[in-house]
Amino acid sequence: MISRRNVLKTGTAALAGLALPYVATTASAAKADYVMTFGHTFGDATKDYMATGLNFFKERAEKYAGGKLLVDIHEAGSLGGQTVLPQKVLTNAIQACQLSTQNFTPYASVYNLLDFPFLFPSNEKFEEILASDVFVDSDLIKEPESKGFKVLPGMWSNAGHRVIGVSKVADKVIKMPDDLDGIKIRVTGSKVEQQVFKLTPANPVSIAWGETYQALQQGAADALNVGLGPLTATKIYETLGSATMSQISLNCHITVLNKKWFDKLPSDVQGAIMKAAAESFEYQKEKQSTANEKIVKLWESSGIKVHTLSDDEKKAWSAIAGHKLPVWDEFKNRYGKDLYERIAGMTS
Repeated sequence: MISRRNVLKTGTAALAGLALPYVATTASAAKADYVMTFGHTFGDATKDYMATGLNFFKERAEKYAGGKLLVDIHEAGSLGGQTVLPQKVLTNAIQACQLSTQNFTPYASVYNLLDFPFLFPSNEKFEEILASDVFVDSDLIKEPESKGFKVLPGMWSNAGHRVIGVSKVADKVIKMPDDLDGIKIRVTGSKVEQQVFKLTPANPVSIAWGETYQALQQGAADALNVGLGPLTATKIYETLGSATMSQISLNCHITVLNKKWFDKLPSDVQGAIMKAAAESFEYQKEKQSTANEKIVKLWESSGIKVHTLSDDEKKAWSAIAGHKLPVWDEFKNRYGKDLYERIAGMTS
């Protein structure tokens, strides 16, 4: 927790060799009793194509806290990438960050469940589950808390279903699983995503996000499986010749805080943060829906061949990788079979 009293102690703490949080230097920070330093990896280019809801959250949280709280947002990975930010949250070097659920799986393996192929038939169903007790009263909250994180239940950035984008160099439209034969597809660290593409003729390759644009240009990768928003905001769409709306899994980002920092806040400041987070989710849902429509038009006008899977094509994909297949039993047992069954029961 950062208060005015704690800031005055900075020199003493530094002499003691303690890791100190980033401190905002604005006049607003001087007036606030508490500072939430918030890191994320999206910048100005994101605003038209991926509605993170963070500036909305900042405005509301500060307002509801009555001047006691400053939310100090650092954009464009200035405090580190998505593999670094949660580590900084754990050490209280920063107090909050937003990252993809896939990049959060090393800290809370239960989030692998959200990547199960074709588990969520629509954005609306996914968002309905997020607002239900299935999410709030589950290991999606409890496991991160056991590791030192506080998950904001309402503070999600849902960029919609991921798409399979294929580079101009590879020059191919993916319709059926066999169309991935010989294709080098960039995957994240998600064990579930890796397994999905191992079930196809594709060759999954691990490439850092920051190197993906060049990899697609130069042929080190032929394709990737990412949400519309991130693909567009980072300009990676410029390397694509086709994009398949596969609806395999969703591309969503979660917001986590340092739990010890949050727990020490006064109850009214905690309440302000939680209320602002819930309202931010509602704001983000509306904005992202509009952004997704804009993105598809941009892609088509840029010459990208946009393909939406037909019912028969979806059946072909589900037949080899669908979440109900026995190949996923081990993953369900590992990451939370009971929670999976609760979610599946709401989506079937």
